[in-house]
Amino acid sequence: MRARIALVLTSLALSLTAMPAFASDVFINGLKATNLKLGELLNCTVKFDIDGNIHILSPGYNVVPDKDGNPKLTGMSDLVGNPIPTDGQGKTKNRYVLVYQPNVKVTVQFEVFINGKMFKKIGLADSGFTLDLTQELRPGYNDIRVVGKPDTAPGGGTEADVAMVKVLAGKEVEGRFIAKTPAVWEFVRSAIDHQPLDRTGRFVAE
Repeated sequence: MRARIALVLTSLALSLTAMPAFASDVFINGLKATNLKLGELLNCTVKFDIDGNIHILSPGYNVVPDKDGNPKLTGMSDLVGNPIPTDGQGKTKNRYVLVYQPNVKVTVQFEVFINGKMFKKIGLADSGFTLDLTQELRPGYNDIRVVGKPDTAPGGGTEADVAMVKVLAGKEVEGRFIAKTPAVWEFVRSAIDHQPLDRTGRFVAE
């Protein structure tokens, strides 16, 4: 399985380095890596933003300049070398939260399910929030499902107007939650998306 993932990511890396000069930028964990060469990523998520920029999320990697000022990939996946438990026993070491970032022009009501159980209903009038998710999770793989029901009256926004649902991992430090970046799971809904949705994803809790 890991060999197949590596092959896919190697193919992705080759396609990114083969882009023409006018292509958009590439970011790894929020760090610009447009001219990166000879890199390989494991356990990553790839996203494209409204400007065509490519965002690769893979916790554990870093981008630093080499002696010539070109981007160089360092680090390794946080999941490499850490066996992922599958029996769901025990508690997670990290704390996890569900974050909702609304946009008044995204007129969609959401329902969020964690491991098959309803966790939160998000209405059109709801403001942004952060909810503790830790007790709903098990060490290893966890499933998250988002069901979206569009309102009959679109909000009139553009593709740049988005609402976001995220799962963040972090630690409690002196009574404050300090989140790690990037998010371990993320869902984005644009104002121009008026169709119902039923999206299922999976992330690892440690």
